[in-house]
Amino acid sequence: MRGPVGAVSEIVGVGTLPTARRRGLGLAVTAALVADARSRGVEPVFLSAGDEDVTRIYARLGFRRIATALIGGPAE
Repeated sequence: MRGPVGAVSEIVGVGTLPTARRRGLGLAVTAALVADARSRGVEPVFLSAGDEDVTRIYARLGFRRIATALIGGPAE
């Protein structure tokens, strides 16, 4: 988790090794990070999901889609 900036924090880089997937580990880590942030008075907590499968996992923790992030790169 990125440290809070004021009363806002971002969770980044949550991943699970392929051999350990489908056990709820990423969900548990994310839930613990959210609980820690909220215990410190941080609200909102946000994150970005890499795909629709990950979006569904985060939705189980109460996250909801409110925007779409765009990434710029060199012109082709």
